[in-house]
Amino acid sequence: MGILSNVRRWLTAAVLLLPVVIFAQQTVPPDKEGLLKGQGMGLAEVAEINNFPGPKHTLDLKNELGLTRDQLKKTEALDKVVASAALAKGEEIVTAEEELTKLFEAGTISEKALRSKLEEIAKLRADLRFIHLQAHLRMKQILTPDQIKRYAELRGHEAKLEN
Repeated sequence: MGILSNVRRWLTAAVLLLPVVIFAQQTVPPDKEGLLKGQGMGLAEVAEINNFPGPKHTLDLKNELGLTRDQLKKTEALDKVVASAALAKGEEIVTAEEELTKLFEAGTISEKALRSKLEEIAKLRADLRFIHLQAHLRMKQILTPDQIKRYAELRGHEAKLEN
């Protein structure tokens, strides 16, 4: 009975402490990993579903789309620019988010500082989204209308007719 009682106490303690451990291990910001890898994280979904292909997925589908050498060269160059710019901007966002966390942890944050830091983070995140969406605008200029239609089919989007 003594062992069973001890096991119950340990299990109860573990269950009660689990939320504390999980909370303490949360990543700030929650999208930190993607930001530090320069990933798109769905930031350009509005372009994707409206027939504005992205360079990364275009490269993945280069054979199916029948890219010419020139198209391949331009797409690879665009993808490199996006990856580099997104990575740098992601690092800036993570730094700003960590600064915000530190202000709260120190208990020194004011409403004015909070507003300022949030505006800084919002601007950085808007800049990151612009990097990804701008790539989709540029990609549409590289591909032919038939390739764009095929891209939409391959990506599972319904191709919208041009007006």
